[in-house]
Amino acid sequence: MFAVATALAVVGLLLVALLTIPVVLVIDAERSNSLKTSGRLRWLFGLVDVGLSGRRQGRDAVRRAEGARPAPKRRPSGRRARMGLAVLRSPGLVQRVLQLARDLRRQIKVGEFTLHTEFGFESPADTGVTYGLIAPWLVLARRNGLNVDCRPMFLQRALRGTLHGLIQVRPLTIAGVLAAFVVSPSVVRAMRSAWQAGI
Repeated sequence: MFAVATALAVVGLLLVALLTIPVVLVIDAERSNSLKTSGRLRWLFGLVDVGLSGRRQGRDAVRRAEGARPAPKRRPSGRRARMGLAVLRSPGLVQRVLQLARDLRRQIKVGEFTLHTEFGFESPADTGVTYGLIAPWLVLARRNGLNVDCRPMFLQRALRGTLHGLIQVRPLTIAGVLAAFVVSPSVVRAMRSAWQAGI
């Protein structure tokens, strides 16, 4: 019995130690005539290195998708609607979700981030208004050390650019944040309300 308990303790400690090692996600994207994306997932200091499949979508594919007939939307049943309303009306849930977003943001470390893009709409006025709306966020991103460059094109309708990002997360801390969210009183109340509404 003692040997089994010792073995379980050793396995548990080993699992905790492994979950404290950061997971690194590298993302690359390029948009010109088509969208090309690629990524890599690295863990255990490079011993685990998985390539993420990229997607390429050209203008022809976009046109075919836009010309396709949309699938009919399924209306949610009355029971699901009642459950959804019960969750939304649960006191304190919205604040707890916002707190979860802040907690997750603190656990995510951005090692590298580079974004260079150019955009333009049919109307130069729309281009100018859009750039005016996002300009403060660009300044804020640069002040936080992100390499962001976004330029408006008033004489051309297009969207092109490149993106490179490196993100590090520790699985153990993310799991702790999510567990604290699930067992929080506001989430438990929301789940109870959804259950009662579905009965």
